[in-house]
Amino acid sequence: MSDVLPPDDQGLIEVIDGTALVENLLNQIIEGYCQPRRDRFDFFWSILLDSSILPLGGKVKAVSAIAQQLKFKVDASQLHNILSLRNAFAHHETDSHPLFVVGKTPAQSSAHYQLHIISSSGKVTRKRREDALKEFRVAYKAAKANLVELVQLVKGKNASDAT
Repeated sequence: MSDVLPPDDQGLIEVIDGTALVENLLNQIIEGYCQPRRDRFDFFWSILLDSSILPLGGKVKAVSAIAQQLKFKVDASQLHNILSLRNAFAHHETDSHPLFVVGKTPAQSSAHYQLHIISSSGKVTRKRREDALKEFRVAYKAAKANLVELVQLVKGKNASDAT
């Protein structure tokens, strides 16, 4: 097993695009809850919600606080998992950390690429890229559904507050 196929770049694109959608949902929740004045709307979205001003981790904390105010359960662990996995995919070259496992026979040998994933608590774990992508997909699906529900709750609350 001398050759390791390069990892699928499509997985990287899926992680980046999926995280961008999660960030957009977080932004919608923050904007919907804060309801900036119409003349400040562009400033709110283009400056305050820019990830260089309010990073993703900060947006997760803000949305968690909003959810508490609305007595809604946000699964922050899924969101933190998405962030950790996104960072691992984004900050590793696609062909970094190849791992060769030599078995007793050639059929038992294997090779794969690893990601070194750092959690929000600082714990480092190593996972196969394929396994990390599967984990991202599960976390993304759950977080997206949870956040869409919160977006709807915030919009519904705004509508009921207006009447």
